[in-house]
Amino acid sequence: MNRMKIALIGAGPRGLLVLERLSAWQQGSQGPLNVTLYDPFPIGGRVWRRDQDPHLIMNTAAQHITLFYDRTVEDPGPVNSGPDLAQWAKREAEAYIARTGGPNAPAFAQAAKGLGPNDYPPRGLYGYYLAWFYDQLKQHLPATMTLTFRQESVAQVAPGAPYTVTAATSTEKYDGVVMALGTLENSLTREQAKLQQFAQAHHRFYLPPGFPAEGELSSINHQDVVILRGLGLSFFDFVSRLTEGRGGFFTKTASSELVYHASGREPHLLAGSRRGLPYHAKARNEKAPGELWPARFLTTPQLAAWQQSGGVTGRQFWQALQREVGFVYYSLLLAERHPGIDLTGFQSDYLQQPEKAVAALQLPASERLNWDALTAVPEGDLQTVIQDYLAADAKAAERGSKTGPLTAALEVLRDLRDPIRQVVSRGLLTDDEYLDFFLRWFNGTNDFLSIGPPALRIKQLLALSRAGIISFLPRQMTIRTQGAYFIVGSKADTDFQAAGTALIEARVPAANAKAAKDPLLTQLLHDDVATLMDLELAGDRRFQSGAVLVDRDTAQLLNSQHRPQGKLFFWGVPTEGVNWLTTASPRPYVNDINLRLANRIARQLLK
Repeated sequence: MNRMKIALIGAGPRGLLVLERLSAWQQGSQGPLNVTLYDPFPIGGRVWRRDQDPHLIMNTAAQHITLFYDRTVEDPGPVNSGPDLAQWAKREAEAYIARTGGPNAPAFAQAAKGLGPNDYPPRGLYGYYLAWFYDQLKQHLPATMTLTFRQESVAQVAPGAPYTVTAATSTEKYDGVVMALGTLENSLTREQAKLQQFAQAHHRFYLPPGFPAEGELSSINHQDVVILRGLGLSFFDFVSRLTEGRGGFFTKTASSELVYHASGREPHLLAGSRRGLPYHAKARNEKAPGELWPARFLTTPQLAAWQQSGGVTGRQFWQALQREVGFVYYSLLLAERHPGIDLTGFQSDYLQQPEKAVAALQLPASERLNWDALTAVPEGDLQTVIQDYLAADAKAAERGSKTGPLTAALEVLRDLRDPIRQVVSRGLLTDDEYLDFFLRWFNGTNDFLSIGPPALRIKQLLALSRAGIISFLPRQMTIRTQGAYFIVGSKADTDFQAAGTALIEARVPAANAKAAKDPLLTQLLHDDVATLMDLELAGDRRFQSGAVLVDRDTAQLLNSQHRPQGKLFFWGVPTEGVNWLTTASPRPYVNDINLRLANRIARQLLK
């Protein structure tokens, strides 16, 4: 009997999910199966490396991270249950970390020992979880399946079948190939190249967008002034590395506020972005695995009705999502502050006429949900208003994901990711609306409101600001050079100017296949094995995105004729734009999209 050969390129979470599904479906099969897993980094991939700084943490509660299937997953097939990250940390982590070692193994073992289900784990600990998961798969392979891991890069995949995979030290033919390349480095933009050249010429420090765990920061000293451009998740990683990572530490006061104790090795930090505010904190988790706020306006029947009627505008979609958030916000607010109001009656009225129901409450302005206030820098002295913003944000987040009206309501944006994905996958927006509203506006707003750091990071940032370690910049920050310095300014405050000796682009590389410095992706595009998503805009205009075009249902890679090429699959971050929110980790008991798609890919491979 001929042996089927499958190549999985990428040993991060997505590659391992497909591997697990292949193993699960292979149970009881008589046909032999050989799987080869490729990645230049160890098992777990680049982002989750086990040698990274233990201070760098995830922004998802430990019990909401899994690699195992459950019965909520659509048509899962064989279900081999296993621990989520929190359960694994309690049961398996200490012994596994001791056995496998690593430069920061003691710190990760200690973190695992104290990790609660609602705590936010170190990223490297997730790397150990991924490695343990792989080892478990390897130990329990079906008798008819073999598995090989090659820690090397793949430079070329030639279409077949069979498909020819050329790696750094080998060339093999396979019956099917799955590519999950993850976040990729990009070539420098014109501006970034000029900034790098300036830094080299003037002995300054410049770090382009990249992986915050990897940037070499040792040349930055306490006399430097470091400009951080970007206030998202990568920003918090760099702040941690330049403070805690330099020997500083935090203590808690009697009122549970944090105080920072400097080591003397920290540079001064200047932090800013276009919006001018750090991302909102994640709510303290109160939800069990699988517990979600349900849809009341973005329901499946509503999505189907929009599809039948020809689509929806961005404004209509955003209004429905705002109403979802408002239902939770006002329900919790009334229960907490206005127990005399008939909550059931209000909810019934809100579901019929949301704006009218809210107006009838006659709430003071301070209690009404103000979307503009959520996303705008308050007026006043900049350092003071941002400190006040951070204090209020941390306080609201600590109220909890089911209790605090504001952060519980913002959790709706996370819990309704599947309906939002359906707006994309059903093609409910015109290409113009998809580009201008969804990609250019909604994505950034959603990230700011719902994909922020744990409240701990916000409290730490407040302490660093009060300690004078970090200063915040006016919104719409600009960068130029003058003499031997980076000069930061602001389009919103043209009188503002500050000089820095170092500039860090505090963000990961954008998903942009055209700019990716990846030999495999370059070859796929050059040979028309892959192509990019085009949007057809009004006025006979076209916009070519940086997203790799795939079939959204099957994950098959499409060429310029929009045709699949058999068992050639591609999924994950480089498809961002075709798919939505491709960086999210698998979540248990919610019919997770990553688990669904990995299962679908594996079943197609084995047909």
